[in-house]
Amino acid sequence: MKNNRSNNVFISIPKIINEKIISPWRWKLLKKHLSPYFSKSKTILDIGSGDGGLANEIQKAHRVKITGVDPHPQAKTFIPIISFDGKTLPFADETFEMAMINDVLHHDKNPQMILREAKRVSKKYILIKDHYWTNFIDFSLLKWTDYFGNASYGVNLPYNYLNIIGWKKLFETNNLHIIEQKMFRYNVFDPCKHIIFLLEKTNHNK
Repeated sequence: MKNNRSNNVFISIPKIINEKIISPWRWKLLKKHLSPYFSKSKTILDIGSGDGGLANEIQKAHRVKITGVDPHPQAKTFIPIISFDGKTLPFADETFEMAMINDVLHHDKNPQMILREAKRVSKKYILIKDHYWTNFIDFSLLKWTDYFGNASYGVNLPYNYLNIIGWKKLFETNNLHIIEQKMFRYNVFDPCKHIIFLLEKTNHNK
């Protein structure tokens, strides 16, 4: 019994810190970095929306309609979240003006599958926020922060982070053109390297 209680406490503490402190702080910073990319899109699909906290913050700041989808919807969400199987999005081709994928692709061993689905349901744009690395230290820090923020939720953690060459190869393979690219850290203490890509479909027939 004592071991079970200790394990529950060990799992609960990071979860509480994440939900009460880290996530709200992250939403506000991400909203600031992502805001410049919504001017041409009013209907957005947020793939891997989680509890919808970020989508909710974006909707409050911009005149956009965001639909959230997630393979593991949480019990309490900030916007309605549609469940899907993690492979095929439950929408017709070109339903949304933009598909948005925030910190999701590195959780999948085959990110190309989700990227293709995002391309299929988007009329023109795909907005990706994720990470990149340049050395072993970068990669190790990403793994540690990923585990701390997601392990308590049962999120898949394959640690499939890409470097810049890997990102560009992924986009070229899927006929996606990089319109804008932004590298940043949240602050001087942030151990992770973040990146935003605004992509445009180069072939609407594929």
